[in-house]
Order: sequence, then structure tokens, then C-alpha cells
Amino acid sequence: MTPVTKARRHTIDVQQARDAFRRHLAERRIRWTAPRQRILDVVLGFDAYFDAEQVSFALRREDHRVAKATVYRTLPLLVDCGILKQVRFDVKQAHYGLCFGEIPHDHMVCRQCGRIVEFASDTVIRLRDRLARLHRFQAVGHRFQVSGYCADCFGAPTPA
Repeated sequence: MTPVTKARRHTIDVQQARDAFRRHLAERRIRWTAPRQRILDVVLGFDAYFDAEQVSFALRREDHRVAKATVYRTLPLLVDCGILKQVRFDVKQAHYGLCFGEIPHDHMVCRQCGRIVEFASDTVIRLRDRLARLHRFQAVGHRFQVSGYCADCFGAPTPA
């Protein structure tokens, strides 16, 4: 199990992401619009997980007039396309993170302080693939999240 760093996660070629999103929209007969491009450009600039409100705020800060409804409709399209992944760290709201071209990774979330630990595990990927084969399923991704308490909140010493 290895920690995932931002440098390994965010090696996104903006033009490739744009092309992939345009193809995805065209396949579904959805128009490529300037607001959708602005939303894509904004989300590609995030280094951490974000929610729809943060995207709307970033668009307003850059003086882009994009309706909040357009943001909420576009984020699922970006998830379906494989540029973003939707994660839920709590029951309140969905968060999103970049996944286009990233190394698969998973999360441990502290229930007390909300700390998120990202990790990559070949064991998890092998288990996912084995289960998919067993059930005659073609796996293209997965979401694995452990909830519990970090060492600071639990009071346990961190393993060496």
C-alpha cells in the first residue's frame, strides 16, 4: 500500500481532456457549449476534492457567467466521461476529484476530524478484477473507502 501524491494524480493533458469530453458529449448528442468548456477548465485547475458550490464560486471569481444549474448538470457528465469521479466523504454533499489519467487510489476517512488519507493498493485492484471475473463483469474502475478514526483522534501510536 503506497500513499498517493498530487504529482502522481494530476498529470492531466488539458487538450486530451477537452477532446475526450467533446467526444463524450457528441456520442450522446449533447452540445459542446462555452459554459461547459469553462466548467471543464475550472475543474481541471483544482488540486483537491471540490463540490459544485466551489466550481460556481471559481467561475464567478473569473467573471464567467455560468448558471448554477449548468454546473450541477455538467458535473455528472464529466463523471460519466471519466474526467471526474464523484466521492462522498459525508452524507451532506457530493465531492468531485480529477481522475482523468490518474493512478487508481482509494480513501480512508476519519469520522471525527474528517481527515482523508489516500492510498494505492495493488491488492485492492487484484481483488476488484478477481470479483469482476467471477461475476462475468467488466470492471473499469472502483470506489473503496474505509471509515474510522485517524491516529490523532483515536489516540493510537502511528505504526513505524
